[in-house]
Amino acid sequence: MPKKKNYLRYYKRTYLKGQSSRMKGRIVGFAGLVLFASAVVVACIFVKIESENEESQNEASLAMNQAVSVKKKRLRTDFSAWNKSCDWLLVVVNNMNEMPDYYAPRLKQIGDVEVDERIMPALSEMLREASKSGVKLWISLGYRSKERQERLFNAEVEKFLQSGVAKDQARELAFRNVSAPWYNEHNTGLAVDFNAAGEEFLATPEYQWLRDNCEKFGFIARYEKEKESVTGRAAEPGHLRYVGEEHAAAMKAKNLCLEEYVSGLIR
Repeated sequence: MPKKKNYLRYYKRTYLKGQSSRMKGRIVGFAGLVLFASAVVVACIFVKIESENEESQNEASLAMNQAVSVKKKRLRTDFSAWNKSCDWLLVVVNNMNEMPDYYAPRLKQIGDVEVDERIMPALSEMLREASKSGVKLWISLGYRSKERQERLFNAEVEKFLQSGVAKDQARELAFRNVSAPWYNEHNTGLAVDFNAAGEEFLATPEYQWLRDNCEKFGFIARYEKEKESVTGRAAEPGHLRYVGEEHAAAMKAKNLCLEEYVSGLIR
C-alpha cells in the first residue's frame, strides 16, 4: 500500500519555509532601509548644524567688519571744513590738516617763550599749582613761527637723506618727528612743551603731576604712545595742548585724543 504524503509536514517545509525566508529578507531589507534613512537624517542634521555655525560665524564676522568699518568712518582725517567754523580752542592741526589761513594767534610773552594770550591765565595757574606741589615745570617751547618750522622740517628731511633714504621716504619719516610749516600745533600758540623733555620725562614726578592734573586747567597730553596711529606723530610726553577745561575733562574720561574727540563732535 503506497505511503500517504504528510501534507502538513510538506506544507511547513515548503510554503512556510519560503514565507519565512521571504519575511526574513523583507525584515533585513527594511532594517537596511531604516539604517540608511537614519544615516541620511543624521548627515542632514550635521550639515545643517555646520551650515548654521558657518552662517553664525559669517554673521559675527560681518558684524565685526561692519563695526570696524563704522569705527573707521567715525574717525575723520580731513578737518579742513571743521577748522573753518570751529571754536578757536578746538582747531585741529596735524600732518594732514594745516592751520587755517584766518587763524592768527594773539601772542604774549611768558618766561622765555610766546603763547596765545587766551591760554595765559590757565597756563599761569597750572604753573603756580605745580610749584605749590613741589613740581618743577618750565616751558621750553611755545609758539613757533612758520619760518622756524620750515627750517626744522628741512633739517629733519636732510638727516634722513644723508642716511641714504629716498626723498619721498625721507619726507614721510621726517613727518613723524617734525611737521611741515603750518602743520604743527606750535604754529597756533595753543601748545607748549615742558622741560625740554624726551622719553625720559615719562619717569619724572613732573610728568606724573601733569598727567594727573593738566585737564583741570584745560590742557591735554597731545601725543601719547598708544595714539600714534591716530595722531600721526611719535609720542611726546612733554607736549601739552590747550582745549579748555570742559573738553579736556571729557577727553581724559573717554581716553580720546583730539582727532578722536572732534570726530565725535562732527557726527
